[in-house]
Amino acid sequence: MRADAQRNRDQIVAAARTLFAANGVDTPMEEIARAAGVGVGTLYRRFPDRDALVNAVSTEMFHRLVEFVEAANAEEGTGWAVLHRFLREWADFRFGLLHDPICTGMAEAVKVDAGLREIRQRWLDEFEAVIRRAQREGDLRADVGLTEIATMMSMVVRYERDPVTDRILAVMIDGLRRGT
Repeated sequence: MRADAQRNRDQIVAAARTLFAANGVDTPMEEIARAAGVGVGTLYRRFPDRDALVNAVSTEMFHRLVEFVEAANAEEGTGWAVLHRFLREWADFRFGLLHDPICTGMAEAVKVDAGLREIRQRWLDEFEAVIRRAQREGDLRADVGLTEIATMMSMVVRYERDPVTDRILAVMIDGLRRGT
């Protein structure tokens, strides 16, 4: 892909991510093109329909989550420190999305796109490895797993970040520690 075409694509995906997070995945394509600084024709050349754009945004987001968890898994230190860092990074990332509007679109995209299911599964496998490491070392409660942690994280980060949600996140993470 030519450099200018790649730049346009990146600008479109970034604008879509921001607008989807604020307004949902039904944001008019014209508004996305305007925010990206490209014409509507350019947007449709890169993304023939809304589903293609939602898939591109979702793919980018899952790749970022995989990067976070792989970096955490590669870290030295205790499993607990790695898990704690990953949960904080995940929360920082998700707070910036205003969770519900964009994540609903991602959930729908995962149902129909095999590539998205694959990258999501990679993220889940890496996340599970972080959890197992912390449990093996005896720092993470043995009675919680991926489903419980992901569900709790989703409940906390569905709101805008403020001192209360930061405190709830801290309490949640502390409550995962063995012996608490």
